[in-house]
Amino acid sequence: MKPFLSLLLLAATMLTMVAQPPMGPRGPENEFSDIEGTSALSFNLPFSRDVKGRAGHGPQFYLFPDQKLDAQSAKTLVTELGLIDWAKDYAGGVVVVNPTADKWQAADVQAFRELLGRRGPATNIKVIGIGRGATFVNQQLAASDMTGAIAGIVAINGAAGKKVALPVPAYLGGKGAAAAAKAYQATAAKAVADPLLQVVVNKDTKASVAQLMADAWDKVLSANYRYNNLYRTFYMTRGIDNPEGIRNFELVSFPMFDKLGIERNVIEFPIIDFNRAGQHQEPDKYLWYEYVPRQVKEAAPGTVPLVVILHGHGNDPRTQSETAGFVELAAEEGFMVVEMEWQGSHGYLPMGLDGIEGAINVTLKKYPQLDASRIYCEGLSAGAMTSNMLGVRKSHLFAAVAGHSGGIFSGDGTGYYGYGIEPILDEAKQKRGFVEVGYCSVLGTDDDVIRFYGKDNWQGNPYLNVWRLYETINGMEVTGDLDFSIDSTFGFALRDREQIHTGKSEDITIEFGQLYKGDRPMIRIMAINHYGHWNFKPAARLIWDFWRHFSRNPETKALQYTR
Repeated sequence: MKPFLSLLLLAATMLTMVAQPPMGPRGPENEFSDIEGTSALSFNLPFSRDVKGRAGHGPQFYLFPDQKLDAQSAKTLVTELGLIDWAKDYAGGVVVVNPTADKWQAADVQAFRELLGRRGPATNIKVIGIGRGATFVNQQLAASDMTGAIAGIVAINGAAGKKVALPVPAYLGGKGAAAAAKAYQATAAKAVADPLLQVVVNKDTKASVAQLMADAWDKVLSANYRYNNLYRTFYMTRGIDNPEGIRNFELVSFPMFDKLGIERNVIEFPIIDFNRAGQHQEPDKYLWYEYVPRQVKEAAPGTVPLVVILHGHGNDPRTQSETAGFVELAAEEGFMVVEMEWQGSHGYLPMGLDGIEGAINVTLKKYPQLDASRIYCEGLSAGAMTSNMLGVRKSHLFAAVAGHSGGIFSGDGTGYYGYGIEPILDEAKQKRGFVEVGYCSVLGTDDDVIRFYGKDNWQGNPYLNVWRLYETINGMEVTGDLDFSIDSTFGFALRDREQIHTGKSEDITIEFGQLYKGDRPMIRIMAINHYGHWNFKPAARLIWDFWRHFSRNPETKALQYTR
């Protein structure tokens, strides 16, 4: 696929990630309306582009009530439970799923599967059962393979079921909670250990349903989302469609900034622009987000690293903070994160490489705690292409950069960065022998947007292009023709070669290796087996552990490596 066509596909599909589309005609805002052809009611939240809110992977609540509800009684119940407020705050949605007949029955499992199939990719399905609805969830729905795609189940005052098909985070509350929890606990005990795979029991029969719901949100539902990026790219599916099986849906942490001790600041920075005639125009704005861990505020001057993260093509800028893992890692490690709206959208200016540098300089002046010698950048997809270019074009600024699911295309005069590898490679050649930059690459071997290579199609591959680019600027031997008898995955020799088991799934392993200059690893490469085109949060730790050795002298701009 040509670069231009590939990125058009990327732009079209990645936009579906942020919110699931409505099912059928929408009714009045802030009211329930029927979902045509189903027994369900959908709450019609007003569309919001509030940059101060959250963006993607918001909770999609599916409430199975004790009995059939009409629109008014459905609104009363979900308001009492707090579901509307959480949906608004976290860019989610609310659906009340009524039984298809007078009472819950086995056929309602298939009806729910078909309901999910009407929507976009399943990433944060939260199933809530109350009374007889909870009994249905415990006895029928939990026994189906759909549990592997559900990000959380809440069952309040429901009777116990005999089995849970696949491990799922769950909260059992009220009458019979301990008995209902046993099937969930038994299945979870057989799964790969994961702190997100929790089963919480609240046996307080005096607590109201609303109180139990609030406890469930705090302890279970707000902790995670879920998607399947194995063997394909998750946002190219609808509902829970996956021919390889539902058991591969991955649990992913949902960053709750207050719990992490992170202060998030929305920065709208005015830019004075001039038109082509040189006349002054009204100021426009750049947009970026600051993620400031609690310990950063009390840090000594010049001691805190800065990590810049760049979203993929057409994504909401908040995509990276919610999916890349760097904000959670910042809370652990004490660095600061800045997330750029680098492309420009909704009235904000595209930054370009100079604008990104300008935003960093503004941030350095604002926070004297920041260490100008330890600035790093990571991006996803088109954001990776941008971070890949920043490491060469702005080598004086960054100690090391990383690209996730993105390289640099060979040029044919079309597409995003249509001039291709040649101009940036010429700049790397000019700097060779004078400039060094640490580089980390992460990719999925089943990426169907920016494809990895094999023995028959490696020439001009975007990932190989960018590795050669950083070999060039770093004064290293540049990889030539590939020989897959040397390494069956990469086709050339790497040091520290190993396969890393991530603990997320038996199928998610990383082919890991490094390229050295002398005794220093300058390029780290990680290929995630069977993974599609998206962030993989555990990679953030492996990127950071590589980056942390690099710094750049603020005066001489020379790269330093500390063991």
